[in-house]
Amino acid sequence: MTSSATLSPSSPSKSSLSSLLSAAVRLWLRSQIEQAQTLKIEFSGKNRQLLRGEIPTIDVQAAGVIYQGLHLGQVWLQAGAVRLNLKQLLKGEPLRLLQPVPVQLSLTLHERDLTASLASPLLQDAIHEVFQGILPNEIDWSQVKIQLQGDRLHLITPSPQGIHLSTHLAVHSQDNNHAIQLQELQLQRDGDSCIQTFPPRNIPLDATVSIDGLTCHDGLLHLSGQLQVIVN
Repeated sequence: MTSSATLSPSSPSKSSLSSLLSAAVRLWLRSQIEQAQTLKIEFSGKNRQLLRGEIPTIDVQAAGVIYQGLHLGQVWLQAGAVRLNLKQLLKGEPLRLLQPVPVQLSLTLHERDLTASLASPLLQDAIHEVFQGILPNEIDWSQVKIQLQGDRLHLITPSPQGIHLSTHLAVHSQDNNHAIQLQELQLQRDGDSCIQTFPPRNIPLDATVSIDGLTCHDGLLHLSGQLQVIVN
């Protein structure tokens, strides 16, 4: 990941290394996402570490985050062993990561976040791929709703010819490969009392992502895990 965020040599925050790094990280994060209603950043490190561009941990709390059209709700991140190009940063060049960064991740999404995310082509493509042979090819996504009831996720398309798809979400791990597994898949069409059932299906995750926990209750989806931010 790269950023176009820069700090000019005349920036007032240059007088304080801590302020400069905080501002640079904030600018970099803002450049990676489309929107964040709130963004709080805290980082640790002794002066000699910061002078080398090394930050032992960065904690990020954000709300109202939108990334590639995905509405992520409440976000908490903890990045460790961050190395930045401090010398270039002081010269006004963009912030860059000098090595991959391990990140602990926690998300809390409301069902309205999931429904809003359906406008993202990224999510639409993923849904079409995962539910191929179950959902119709043509869907008016602006009319689709996602509901979270109990421990199940419900995807509901409008009438006429409406479809009600429900599933239980779980984490599936095999041979160090992680996926979100859709269990107890059920489909019911408007005007049809018959409920179709399908075998579990997996949503594969990138090799840099792993999930520890995934729960769904009270209209909220909670997800926790790790990811690796790769240097480009």
